Amino acid sequence: MENKVVAHLRDGRIHKGITHDFDPDGEDFHILPAEGGGVPLHVSIEEMKALFYVKDYLGNREFVPRKRFEGAGEGRKVIVTFMDGEVVYGVVNSFDEKIRGFFMAPADPDDNNMRIFVVRHSVRSLQFPG
Repeated sequence: MENKVVAHLRDGRIHKGITHDFDPDGEDFHILPAEGGGVPLHVSIEEMKALFYVKDYLGNREFVPRKRFEGAGEGRKVIVTFMDGEVVYGVVNSFDEKIRGFFMAPADPDDNNMRIFVVRHSVRSLQFPG
């Protein structure tokens, strides 16, 4: 299955492209650059902040995601604050503190992100509002 992704690395680098081999339990995966062709990029999950599955690569720079949960999908509400200060509101279907990361869906259905794989060591705090 072809997945449009944007990989945010902990050092600030960003890679946009398509992945066919991401496995949250694996050590690494590959991204075929969005610019068209080229050599697939090797990405280590250990170096990643998060992997964003996107509708398109451009997004909308003027879009401001809602900071509330009305209209969010099913699941446990979560507010993720990354080490770099970015804050994302969303929902998770399952969460285990012992694993390296988790998938979440953005709370705002109009967000360009469809789902996000959050790498735990890149998170400053997690809040689970009632």
